[in-house]
Amino acid sequence: MLKPLALAMAATLVLSPAWAQDPVPRGSVAFFGLYLMNNPGDPDDSDERARIAMAEDQIARNLEARGFILVDTAPVAQKLAQVKNIASCNGCDMKLAQELGADYSVTGEIQKTSELILALNLFLRDAKARTNVRHGAVDIRGNTDESWSRGYRYLLNNIIFRGEPRP
Repeated sequence: MLKPLALAMAATLVLSPAWAQDPVPRGSVAFFGLYLMNNPGDPDDSDERARIAMAEDQIARNLEARGFILVDTAPVAQKLAQVKNIASCNGCDMKLAQELGADYSVTGEIQKTSELILALNLFLRDAKARTNVRHGAVDIRGNTDESWSRGYRYLLNNIIFRGEPRP
């Protein structure tokens, strides 16, 4: 009885590093904000616009607290205005981040299924290597300030930067 338990514990100790992620090397980040994928016919909701601004601020503060340097995206504002969803533009975010001299691009999108169900997605990409470094998604219940904030906090702490110290 004791031998199988000891083997299981040893296997857990040996295999647990497989679930760990190496820390993301710190550098400069072009954060291009969040895009809301709303349902067709839904009215433009000022509460949701305010939540997007709140979530963007939360993400930016979290990145800075983790040691990333946010670069100003104003120099590419005209190009950004021509892109509908920067999180899903076949890598244009990485190209724009390179133009800005940033090491990484960060983008995200909110998929609104209903007033009750939303999916939050966040992408951290290496601008020079043009690869996805980290991506995470969480589903939240409730279209409220609290649910959005809790969702992004979980996404950043437990998926994108899993295993790293929390700010």
